[in-house]
Amino acid sequence: MGVLQYLFAVAFLICYALVIGDFFGPGARGGIAVAGLVAAAGFAFFTTPWVHGVLLTAFAVIGIGLFLGVAWLLKTLFASAVGEVSVEAAYDDAIAAESELDPRELRQNVPARALSDVGAPDAIPLGDKLPEPALGRLLRGDGPTLDQRPS
Repeated sequence: MGVLQYLFAVAFLICYALVIGDFFGPGARGGIAVAGLVAAAGFAFFTTPWVHGVLLTAFAVIGIGLFLGVAWLLKTLFASAVGEVSVEAAYDDAIAAESELDPRELRQNVPARALSDVGAPDAIPLGDKLPEPALGRLLRGDGPTLDQRPS
């Protein structure tokens, strides 16, 4: 491959990633998609024979799609094993790890801009034991792992 082919290939891959991602809004995606299409066509035009350029571009799109599919599958698999964790729950877990106090009572000292919800739940009395976060159970490793679960 020559320098011009590398330039077109990199431009296509960058444009493709920007179009399928949320980096730009929907209005800019059309122009970026056109630039990516031009880069893919330029790559195929400067490849001898041109069919190999089209096939390599198609394999790049398929490869990125497979990578995204595997990443989504792993995220879904591990999210179901751990449970969905919200930002507020993760924040409460971090506060609870630093202190023995109830994290919901400590939320009263947090500035209002750090809280996304206006109505925080009522505080648990200090005598009650807080349930262990799901992430802590997963990382501690005393539960069944993915390969030890019954099928």
